[in-house]
Amino acid sequence: MDIIKAYATKNLCYITSKPMTPKGIVVHSTGAKNPYLKRYVDCPSKLGTNTNNNHWNTATPDGKYVCVHAFIGYDKNNEVRIAEILPLNICCWGVGRGNKGSYNDAPAYIQFEICEDNLKNETYYRAAFDLAAEYCSYLCDLYGISINNIVGHCEAYKQGYGSNHSDPEHWMKNFGETMVDFRNKVSSKLNNTSNESHSISDTTTTKSFFENGDLVSISNDATYYSGKAIPSWVKSQNWYVKGTPSGDRVVIDKNEDGNKSICSPINAKYLKLVNSINSNTQENTKFPYLVKVTTPSLNIRKGPGTNTTKIGCITDEGVYTITEESVGPGATLWGKLKSKLGWISLDYTKKL
Repeated sequence: MDIIKAYATKNLCYITSKPMTPKGIVVHSTGAKNPYLKRYVDCPSKLGTNTNNNHWNTATPDGKYVCVHAFIGYDKNNEVRIAEILPLNICCWGVGRGNKGSYNDAPAYIQFEICEDNLKNETYYRAAFDLAAEYCSYLCDLYGISINNIVGHCEAYKQGYGSNHSDPEHWMKNFGETMVDFRNKVSSKLNNTSNESHSISDTTTTKSFFENGDLVSISNDATYYSGKAIPSWVKSQNWYVKGTPSGDRVVIDKNEDGNKSICSPINAKYLKLVNSINSNTQENTKFPYLVKVTTPSLNIRKGPGTNTTKIGCITDEGVYTITEESVGPGATLWGKLKSKLGWISLDYTKKL
């Protein structure tokens, strides 16, 4: 799935970066007659320029403390796309609060908005909601989320975990659908994915395709390589691969939040790739090298991760020297500045 990543680094929600392990998904629709992602997402190269400068890459969009994980809508070529503006492992500020609490944090749900048009264009509606179902299928598979934990904002309110909104069912009813139909569509996509996975695994030999620095999740039926049971708190988190795997033996070490280290071997068949480091590991990179910053505002962190202190900000889209790389939460890869001031996300740079 092609997902645009354009994190709203200036949004107070991103800056707060409260860690979470997703327990469900909330589906929103924007309530505004504008189906273009550029209205909310600051990514001119792929989405076009928001000439009103009222996107959500600001501290408080429209004067509100608000931010979701992603949006679905038109890109600059009028193709329906997904754009993530928050890492999926931090809490968002999307659904408000009900009499029982909030799916913003207790329990924490991944939340995304579908950009509304005039609510009458069935072609756009079908494309947007079909992509939303595919996205939910991907997230359910990625985090082990139950289909029953996919709710609309309207349902979150009725369950006591959100503010009083009618989206997205006020739009869905125009085409004879409800969130029940949506969950059935997600279930169908999950079943198709599962069947495809089984057909592949039945005809191939299991081997490790993981690399040092890859982020992986652990299946519920997994055991350690020795056969010992894996505690549930370990299975509930994502972990980074340490070193080069040997055959089907993969060593996982630091967790995604960067606050635990277990250095334990697990059979590759029990692991699922969450985020690939690809070939950008230290072993394959010559240091130092130059990068050009490609975003108007890039935070400098004390360490390689959004869970470390913000100590500065690059605002000149200039060229900088990287002397070291590391994996960490909030980015695919982090780079250490030659000035030793701190670390930056390399997701918002271009290597020269």
